[in-house]
Amino acid sequence: MNEEPLKKVLIVLLDVKASMHDAADTSATEQLDEAIELIQGFIDTGYRDAGMKHAVLSALGKVLEKLPSIVALLQLLSR
Repeated sequence: MNEEPLKKVLIVLLDVKASMHDAADTSATEQLDEAIELIQGFIDTGYRDAGMKHAVLSALGKVLEKLPSIVALLQLLSR
């Protein structure tokens, strides 16, 4: 797996989390936290754990499912 795109995704997710100001619903926050934690762990292991790779992709899928509501929330907060 190419390392740079995953590091960029991590940075974006951290920025999204910081922008949310704890105003998102609990499930979106938990899924975002899970994805961030898994990505950080995968990077820390040197991208070697195939099982973790699957978990990262699954967690990212869950975050992307919530993305429209997260985007709407960020737009609401930025007004």
